[in-house]
Amino acid sequence: MSCRAAIDDGIDYDMSNLVDAAVDADLGHEVVAWDDPAVDWSKYSLCVVRSTWNYHEDRDAFLRWCARVDTESTIVNSVALLTWNTDKHYLAELDRAGLPVVPTTFVETHDPESTWRPAIERLLVDGDVVVKPAVSAGSNDTERHSDVATAAAQVKSLLARGKSVMLQPYFSLVDTIGETGLVFIDGAYSHAFGKGAILAGAKSMTGDLYAEEEISARIASDDERAVGEHVVASISDRFGVPLYARVDLLPSADGPTIIELELAEPSLYLGLGEGAAARVVAAITARV
Repeated sequence: MSCRAAIDDGIDYDMSNLVDAAVDADLGHEVVAWDDPAVDWSKYSLCVVRSTWNYHEDRDAFLRWCARVDTESTIVNSVALLTWNTDKHYLAELDRAGLPVVPTTFVETHDPESTWRPAIERLLVDGDVVVKPAVSAGSNDTERHSDVATAAAQVKSLLARGKSVMLQPYFSLVDTIGETGLVFIDGAYSHAFGKGAILAGAKSMTGDLYAEEEISARIASDDERAVGEHVVASISDRFGVPLYARVDLLPSADGPTIIELELAEPSLYLGLGEGAAARVVAAITARV
């Protein structure tokens, strides 16, 4: 399933690959929007969350919808996994588990400026700071700052909107190397892709849903594969094997570092992985 804005604008580029693969596999399917109140979810044996990219505008409503649909059908990824992954506080859990995560300071709505402003100042000693909400998608409200005043102003703006905030160092190696995204289907590694540095310059937003990205095929390194497989194994142990998972890694002097896990509504860039769409459809069929 998608969202009405993505369907209306035709901007879920994975969807055509999935639909073609479903037709080839003779798998009955329908592309519908989660935010369409006219949909009867009970008529589907399985509801696959794909491009619900506006969920962050009202996460509570989205999760209530997930829970309701799961009583009428079966939703994947699971409600528990969607709940966990749509709030980036999960990064703190991964860090406590010893996984390599971008250092993150969380700022809550009740925190006074005296507790978080020094964190911005410390981060700016060695480079730039990234400010983003803990509930977000498509790089919405994600900005890079080189001075305390602009960073603090964004933090205040997000807090005033009732949002928890994340402060992270900007990893400058991404400007030359880019990010690496690892795609897993049914718990198994499928393919990788490279992503240009979104915050290297001004962002260009598509349909107010996500920032335009420079995407290319990439061969993941052994170290990147090892991090991704460790993360997906950990997720599978806790929540069950996800239908799909994407592990986004930044390059650093200490090796591949997790910037984000995409388990709720990621672009999987299926066109970059030979047979990837067919593997997703096979995994869906096994769950029907």
